[in-house]
Amino acid sequence: MYRVRNQAARRGLTLVELLLAVSILGIMAGALTGLASAVQQSSGYSQGYGTATQHARVTFERISRTVGEATATDQYPGAVVVSTTVSGFGYPDMLVVWHPNGAPANAAGPPLLSEVVIYCPDPSNPYQLLEVTLPGNSTSIPLNSASLNTPGWQSQLASLVTSPSSNRVLLTNLVRAASVNNANLRAAIRFETEMHPTDSEWAAYQAGTAAWNSLSWAQGICGSQTGLRQVAVRCEVQLLPQQAAGTLDPTSQQAIPFLGSSSFCYQLHQ
Repeated sequence: MYRVRNQAARRGLTLVELLLAVSILGIMAGALTGLASAVQQSSGYSQGYGTATQHARVTFERISRTVGEATATDQYPGAVVVSTTVSGFGYPDMLVVWHPNGAPANAAGPPLLSEVVIYCPDPSNPYQLLEVTLPGNSTSIPLNSASLNTPGWQSQLASLVTSPSSNRVLLTNLVRAASVNNANLRAAIRFETEMHPTDSEWAAYQAGTAAWNSLSWAQGICGSQTGLRQVAVRCEVQLLPQQAAGTLDPTSQQAIPFLGSSSFCYQLHQ
């Protein structure tokens, strides 16, 4: 007796079945690839965000410590923001702090350049924020907003920052930079100061048009001869969470804004 073989058992996949299987495998592979890419991008961004946060923390701690130890007098408030003017717009991206190592050379002022600490972007690399000191420079500096925010001192401070005799400490190289009028890049850094009593109030008192007790003393603390002045310094910096091979791509990641503040108090004399 002959046994009839089941021809269906020997039959392979048809072309339609094969195409369907390949399509399913392709869809699964694409989904897994997309999932792996998303996980990798998320991990990279989280790592970059953590790095940017660490840079901001160290930067603000350094600025806060310097500002908190600032020296000031009746005429020199101890911390001044210098604006750079480009195409008619001011960029308040330089902070100058009177921070002598020990007793100041002139107790009543003016400070010396060797006694100040400058925080500003690197003129040759706007992605970098620097801490600059000028050891050995005995030139006096009129450390007040009206005097420093003039073209002469703006230019002189810019040249001192790039001078070979200056000490430059890199605080971060993750600063976001944006173009000004589609030309030069400017760092996304902003400093500002707030004083109580304000400069205008103090000038009015010295001119005899404001009463001593009417000034906006810090916490309302003033006596018959002295009053407490507070100087607050605020800083905003935008950092990029991505760094690849030592270069930054400003278009590849959204910048992260960080805000910091610090203050110090000193006495004004009647």
